[in-house]
Amino acid sequence: METTETTEDLGRRVRDLIGRMSPLGERTAESHHDVMNDLGYDSVAIVELALVLETEFELQPIDDEQAFDVVTVGDVEQLVRRLSGAGA
Repeated sequence: METTETTEDLGRRVRDLIGRMSPLGERTAESHHDVMNDLGYDSVAIVELALVLETEFELQPIDDEQAFDVVTVGDVEQLVRRLSGAGA
């Protein structure tokens, strides 16, 4: 059964996942939050997040450059939208 996910639904799922995986403990992640400074992600946690995003959203592998270019949760949302073909 094929479902169509809206851009907002996709963003909410990304924010929820990032918040659940926060190294500081479960958090509410908002688009403007800085992934490292606000949510406690370090380089290892970002790589782990990228792997989970690939699986959860059925994405092609996220390369290191893409993973480390993200600063905010919104940047992650845009990356997932772009890689999933859901638009920008």
